[in-house]
Amino acid sequence: MNIALSEALLPLSKRMPPAVRDIEILRVSAQLEGEDYAASAEAARKEALKWTQKRAGRELPEAAWDLQDFDLPVGGRSSTAVRIENDALDLWALRAEDPDKNVAGRIWSTEIVIGGEVGSRPHVSLRLIASTTEPDFTIDPHVPGPVLQMIEAPGLIRGPRSLSSEPVTIQTENDAEDLCDHLEDCERRLPIFVVAMPEAGGTPHINTAVLAKAAAGLARTVLVPAELTWVLTKRFGKYRSVFNGGIRAYLQGFSAADDPFRHRLFLEADLLKTGGGAACVRSLRALAAEVSISETRLGKDVLDFAAVRTASRKLRKTDLSNHAAPDDELLQTAEELVESLEKQIDEKDKEIDGYIAEVDAAEDRAKAAEQENRSLLSRVRQLQTALAAGGETSTEEQPLPQDWSEFTDWLDQTYPDKVLLTPAARRKARSPEFEDVTLVARTIAWLATVQHDRRVNGGGSLRDVQLENGILNSPCGGDTYVAEWKGRRYEVDWHVKNGGNLRDPKRCLRIYYFWEAEVQQTIIDHLPSHRRTSAT
Repeated sequence: MNIALSEALLPLSKRMPPAVRDIEILRVSAQLEGEDYAASAEAARKEALKWTQKRAGRELPEAAWDLQDFDLPVGGRSSTAVRIENDALDLWALRAEDPDKNVAGRIWSTEIVIGGEVGSRPHVSLRLIASTTEPDFTIDPHVPGPVLQMIEAPGLIRGPRSLSSEPVTIQTENDAEDLCDHLEDCERRLPIFVVAMPEAGGTPHINTAVLAKAAAGLARTVLVPAELTWVLTKRFGKYRSVFNGGIRAYLQGFSAADDPFRHRLFLEADLLKTGGGAACVRSLRALAAEVSISETRLGKDVLDFAAVRTASRKLRKTDLSNHAAPDDELLQTAEELVESLEKQIDEKDKEIDGYIAEVDAAEDRAKAAEQENRSLLSRVRQLQTALAAGGETSTEEQPLPQDWSEFTDWLDQTYPDKVLLTPAARRKARSPEFEDVTLVARTIAWLATVQHDRRVNGGGSLRDVQLENGILNSPCGGDTYVAEWKGRRYEVDWHVKNGGNLRDPKRCLRIYYFWEAEVQQTIIDHLPSHRRTSAT
């Protein structure tokens, strides 16, 4: 009997400790303000060192404050810097590692590179990386302290505009027109979160100060008074504008002819729901961090510490060879270069793993889009055929599936525009242990009819609604988690469940889902049993 290699290795993998993953959280790319380039660069580097000193575990050496190479390993954390300085180039790079204060085994690495060609405006790049063994890693991204400090002094700019850690409020019609110009600027690289003030007056429906600070350097947060939102509507039309207390994330490449659904909209009605404003802020923070990685190029817009360190070692080795340095000094430098190259290769391998994961996610998104398109196209053809035959569409319901092999086809044919499965949920539905597939189908029917109608038209609360005997629809509460759908992150905050503390996967029903308000669809991310987490 042939046994798959993965199955043969499974017992061994269970005995091995979890693998450490390097997860890149965000990137910042900017330039320093000020006309004295050398002074601006020195000031920014000192700000980075001040921040590092608070986390280093020991006083930084004198070489650090002289902005020269140093290495300070201290019990589970390390601070390291290198500098390349010659007639053409002045580049200073810092890597600071800091164990998480609340999660054991999680280590934060912040890489900062400041400088560039001599005589040119200095560039600043920053990467935030988390090293962890956690299988379910979810955080609310926030730029590290050095970004906020450098925004204050000496100042950071992206393109021709200064960066800010506070929301900017539009004051006049000319300001609103300038905002519109900036939204359509093809050279714009940062997302702009436009917050429309409520027409009824009062404050925004989200904490804009928290959002602007967390996303400083990653996105701009702009508040538009209710009486000026008409400028955006006149310029871009109703479907691409934002008004009446809503919030919209305008991504790079926006135009008056762009797909409005590419630029995520949060409606006032959803923001006013319990926890709606906080959920919006979390989504926008995650979006800003994700875009900062997808829209920057490593090695050009953002430099990684390993590459700068290796370049420094190479230049030093070449310089020593040219000056006929002693053999022992050359050997030490060669060993440092080899070590640096090995570390760089190791980091590149982890980076490649991250890219592979992103490719897999992109393939999942493409498959989900293709599946939805096929289902909707089939439904349209059915309606066209019915109308051509007699002018009326059939109201006959599809029979409920009797086996899991029929389930996804039944769902795609019956409710293609109302209830969808994420790729993860579609995989779970292939051959689960849960036995009663018709119960799951009846639950789907309730989500597509009663729940959908109440979401769209109102008509009652959805909290703890009994679908049938022993089956409830409830908020997830503490089991709420984040999932990706079509390149966006959503909080999966509702589930359908049967009563009791059942753990038997054959009888325990759990259907985890969220509501996509823009397209008015229910998205199921996990079914039909308990979702496994790091705690379970």
